[in-house]
Amino acid sequence: MTITNLPIIYLRNEVLLPFNDIRLEFTTDKDKEVLIDAEKYHDGHLLLVNLIDRLEENPDLNSLPKYAILGKIKSKIVLPNGTIRVVITGIDRVEIVNYVETDSGISSFVIPTKEYDYNEVEASALKRVLYRKLDEYIDISSYMSNTVLGRISDVKSISKLSDIIVSELPLDYMELIKYVEMVNPMDRIRKIISDLTKEIETVKLENEIEDSLKVKMEEEQREYMLKEKIKLIKEELGEVDIKEDDINKIRKRMSELSLPSNIIRRLNEEIDRYSLTSPASPEVTTIRTYIDWLLSLPWNNESEDITDVKRIEETLNSSHFGLETVKKRIIEYIAVKKKTNSSSSPIICLVGPPGVGKTSLASSIAKALGRDFVKVSLGGINDEAEILGHRRTYVGASPGKIIQQMKKAKTMNPVFLIDEVDKLTKDYKGDPASALLEILDREQNNKFCDNYIEEEFDLSKVLFILTANNISSVPSPLLDRLEIIELSSYTIYEKINIAKGHLIPILLDEYRVKNIKFTDEAIEKIITSYTKEAGARDLYRQIDSIIRKAIISGNKNKKCEIGVGDVEMYLGPLKYNLTANDENNKTGIINGLAYTYYGGSILKVTCTLYPGKGNVTLTGALGEVIKESIYIALSYIKANNSRFKIDYKIFEESDFHFHIEEGSTPKDGPSAGVTIVTAILSLLKNKIISNKVSMTGEITLRGKILPVGGLKEKLISAVTNGIDTVYLPLGSSKDLAGLPSEVKDKLNIILVEDYEDVYKELFK
Repeated sequence: MTITNLPIIYLRNEVLLPFNDIRLEFTTDKDKEVLIDAEKYHDGHLLLVNLIDRLEENPDLNSLPKYAILGKIKSKIVLPNGTIRVVITGIDRVEIVNYVETDSGISSFVIPTKEYDYNEVEASALKRVLYRKLDEYIDISSYMSNTVLGRISDVKSISKLSDIIVSELPLDYMELIKYVEMVNPMDRIRKIISDLTKEIETVKLENEIEDSLKVKMEEEQREYMLKEKIKLIKEELGEVDIKEDDINKIRKRMSELSLPSNIIRRLNEEIDRYSLTSPASPEVTTIRTYIDWLLSLPWNNESEDITDVKRIEETLNSSHFGLETVKKRIIEYIAVKKKTNSSSSPIICLVGPPGVGKTSLASSIAKALGRDFVKVSLGGINDEAEILGHRRTYVGASPGKIIQQMKKAKTMNPVFLIDEVDKLTKDYKGDPASALLEILDREQNNKFCDNYIEEEFDLSKVLFILTANNISSVPSPLLDRLEIIELSSYTIYEKINIAKGHLIPILLDEYRVKNIKFTDEAIEKIITSYTKEAGARDLYRQIDSIIRKAIISGNKNKKCEIGVGDVEMYLGPLKYNLTANDENNKTGIINGLAYTYYGGSILKVTCTLYPGKGNVTLTGALGEVIKESIYIALSYIKANNSRFKIDYKIFEESDFHFHIEEGSTPKDGPSAGVTIVTAILSLLKNKIISNKVSMTGEITLRGKILPVGGLKEKLISAVTNGIDTVYLPLGSSKDLAGLPSEVKDKLNIILVEDYEDVYKELFK
C-alpha cells in the first residue's frame, strides 16, 4: 500500500535497520517540524534516508537512494535547551516511488519492497554457517558481546535475523548502506557470512600483533626494571652514573628533533658505543663529540623564503646602489621558484675588484630572501680536508668548513658565501678546488658526504654565492658549474651616490650624530684626491676619518657642512695629484690604459733612444706578455718604416730603452701594444702627443688592433685622470653598450681596426 507524503529524516553518519532502534537529537527548526509532521499526520511514521555524500546540505532529489527504512517514533524527550531527543525504531525496508518537494520540506511516496521466495534447505544451511561464524567471532573479538545470541535465539525469519546481526557488526557507514539496499534476505545472509569471515581474519591478525607487542613490551619492561635496579643500587653505594644521565638527555633531544631514519639509526649505534665505552677511555670524548655534531646539524629544518618579488627588490635597492645585473638574476630565481616550486638554486660567482660590494651583496640577498647567512673564506687553503672534513680516526678531527657553517646556519637552505675562490692553492695535501666540485654540482650535492660526519647531507637547497677578484685565477673545473656575474669598478657618479645613500648615513647613525652634512663637491674631492680604488672601502675610511675629526672639533651638536675647502683640512695634503695629466712637452711619452684587480689606471709608456747597435732595454717590472708587445711593436714599425717615413739606419745605429712608470708595480698583458707603437713613432717622428689622449688595444705584426678586456675600468680611469680622447679597438665596441652615460659623455671615443687609423689621426 502506498503511503503518501511521508516526511523524511536524512542520516549522514548512522544507519538504522529494521528491528533495531536509533537515538537521535534534533536542534534545528526544520528537523523539529519534520517530527511534528510525522506525529500529527502520520502516526509517528517517517522515512530515514541515508545520504551517500555526507557533506551535502541540500541534496538533489535525483541523487537520493531508491530504498530507505520506514521508522516510527518510539519515544521523545524535550530538553531544557530546546533540543529534542527521540528514539526511532526501524520497521521495514521500503521502495521509494518518487520524492516530492513541498512547502514544509521533502516528502516521499513509498511502497513495500518485493517479496523473495527462497529454498528452506539452503536457508537452513546458511543459518548454521552463520551461527558458527558468529560463535567464533564472539569468542575472539571484543567488538561483539554474546547478548546478540539472546536477541536471535527465538528468531525464525532470516530477514529479521540478518538485520539484527548486521546492526551488531563493526562495519563502516558505506558498508552498512549496502545492507539497506539489499532487499533479498538470502543475499544479506551470504554477505554477513563474508563480512564475518573478513572480520575474523582481521581480529586474528590484530591479536597476533598485540601478542607480539605484549612480548616485546614485557622484554623492554624487564630491561627497564633491571636498569632501574642497577641505578638504585649505584645510588645506594654513592656511585652516581653521570653517563646514564647524559644518555637520557641525548635521547630526549633526539625525540624533540625531526631526524631522518638513517641518522636515528646511526645515533642509536653511537649511543650504544658510548654507553659501553669506559669513562677512562680517550675514545669516549670522540664518540660524544660526534653525537653532538649529528644532533646539531639541520637535517630537516628549512626556513621559508620571502616570495614577494617587489619586497625583495626594495630590500636589495635599499642596501646597494647599482649592481642591476646581479639583482635581476636574484629576482629571476625567486620568480621562477615561486611559479615552478623548484628548489634548485643557482651557483652564482660574483667577480670584481675588491671593495665593489661582493660580500655585502651576498648578505643583502640573504636578508631579502629571509634566509640565514653564513660565510667561509677559502683564501690560502691548500688542504682539501678543510672542505671535506677529517676522518674520525685522526686526533683532533673535525668536519669541513661547509658542514661547520651549515651547523651555524641551523637551516638547510641558507645563503652560503664562499669567498675568495680564486685564491685557492694546491699542493701535496690535495686539491681543494676539486673538493668543491661535489659541493657545487647540483647533480651530486643532495648527497654530500663529509669525511667526519660519514652520513649524506642535502646541500641542494643551499643558495651558494662565490666571489673572486680575478676570473682567470678561478680553477677551470669550477667555472663549468658557475654562473659568472661581473661587478665592475664604480664610476665617480656611482661612488658619490653610494657615499650619500649608504656610507655617510651608516657612519652618522653609528656615531649618533645628525648635524654633519657633505656637499657633492666635497665627496668628489675625497674620491679623486684621497682614494685610488675600484670599490668604496677607502672612501668609507676617509669619510669615517672626517666625521670623527669633526666630532672631536666640537661640531657634534652644532650644524656642520663639509665643503671642498674642509676636506684638505681634515685629511691633510692630497694623496693623489693625477700626475698622468701633467702637461706633456716631450716626445716618446704616451698615456696607456691598464686594468688591474683593483680597477683601472693610467699606464704611462716612455721610450728613448741613444747611439748603439740596435739593443733593447726594458724596465718597469714588466711581465713576459708586455715584453712581447714591445718586440712586436718594434718589428711592426721596422717592417713599415717607409710607410711611416723613418730611416731604417736609426734601428741599426741606436739602442732603445722602454720604461713603464711605477716600476715597483708588476705589469703584464697585451693591451699596451697600440700604446707602445705610438710612443715609438712619437719619438722617431719627433711628434709630441697630448696628455689628453690615451689608447688601449693589442697590436699584431700586421698592425691589426685586437679587442681587450676591462674596458669599463679603463675608461673610468681615463675620465678620472682628465683624458678626453680614447682610441679603442673596433672589436670592443660591444662593451660600450653597458658603459655608464656619465663616462661616455665625457670622452671622445674613436674606434679603430688597424694602426693606420691611429696614425692618420695623430701624425697627419
